[in-house]
Amino acid sequence: MNARIGWCALVVLNALVGGAASLDAQQIADRVSAIGAGKAVFHFTSRPGVCGDGDRFMRVGRHSYMGSYSSDTDMMPCVLGPVQVRLTVREGNVERVEAWAGALRTHDGTDLGAVAAPEAARYLMSLAARGSSYVSSKAIMPAVLADSATVWPSLLLIAHDEQTRSGSTRRDAMFWLSRYAAGVVEGHRNTPFDDDDVDSDREDLKSHAVFVLSQLPHGEGVENLLDVARTNHDPHVRSRALFWLGQSNDPRALSLFESILRG
Repeated sequence: MNARIGWCALVVLNALVGGAASLDAQQIADRVSAIGAGKAVFHFTSRPGVCGDGDRFMRVGRHSYMGSYSSDTDMMPCVLGPVQVRLTVREGNVERVEAWAGALRTHDGTDLGAVAAPEAARYLMSLAARGSSYVSSKAIMPAVLADSATVWPSLLLIAHDEQTRSGSTRRDAMFWLSRYAAGVVEGHRNTPFDDDDVDSDREDLKSHAVFVLSQLPHGEGVENLLDVARTNHDPHVRSRALFWLGQSNDPRALSLFESILRG
């Protein structure tokens, strides 16, 4: 099959999977709660650039892999396709969130079918905002991967919430906020994936310098990273500074992300 035709076919398939959706966020919540005890599965259209094997791993963007690998088994092809989520429910409350991407696979649980990606993201972000520490942290990533969803305002609320959200959940929110801010800087608003199509020599030198700043002990490099992220003339260098600031847990970084995203 011609590569271009194959890509288009996968994009159309992904769109058709999401096109059958009808449940809104509250309906998803009601159906999940009605299970009482057990598991619920649903799927939705992913952002462009999301692929996986539907079971063990997924890739977002060009280089970011998530999941598990084993040298004893062959790595399956990374297939463009929807995000599939499984929730473990007890007494009507979600206790576990799992997510896969790529070709749809059969996973144990009550199948809620296809749902609209923005509504799925809205529901998942409600889990991130109110669920237990383990649930809230795990709910963020699939919400970010939902096509046409705008989740960064909810991520800002979570990152600011020191009263009810755990440190791990706020760190996850900070990481993705840094990616959304980098997307704005590189001219791709509401896109949390890297644009890594840059000259390798320039990348090695300038990105390494930013990396060195990020590794200074006790946050000593944060001030310089903030300056790079605000003022450097190269959008990619600014993006790399934002990436490392997203892992700093520094409130000044959160303020910067917010100013970029609201700007």
